[in-house]
Amino acid sequence: MLIVQITVILSIVGAYFFIDFNEVYKSIKGDVQYSIQDSNCDLKKGPCEVTVKDGTKFELEIFPKHIPLMENIKFRVKSSNDKLDDLNINIYSTNMLMGYFNLKFENLGNGLYETKGTLPTCPVGNMEWNADIDIDKMSERIGARFQFKTTR
Repeated sequence: MLIVQITVILSIVGAYFFIDFNEVYKSIKGDVQYSIQDSNCDLKKGPCEVTVKDGTKFELEIFPKHIPLMENIKFRVKSSNDKLDDLNINIYSTNMLMGYFNLKFENLGNGLYETKGTLPTCPVGNMEWNADIDIDKMSERIGARFQFKTTR
């Protein structure tokens, strides 16, 4: 009986340290359902807006407008929801593996969020990027996807 109890306790402790329950929870809710910006919108010219499935609006603007590589870039989001906790932007290249950049937004109030980051340079140039903002709901995962290009 003692061996069974010790085995159960060791199994629970092992599960705590080796299982990422956040990933299990996300897999139960499924993939993120993204709403994508209008293809005519260019983040180098100005902000782009996306309305996600629940009606929340996101307007992303990037500074400086030419979106430089290997320099600090500011990402500013205006949202119709000013009470979003743990708002992040996940940035990654779609035409070459350049890594994943998860940046946490600071809530400045009144639906304004900002963060800073740096995108890597690539000798090939002409990189295409996605910038995803996800919202976790109790029953689903939704998000806004913004797209932009950089040159070297």
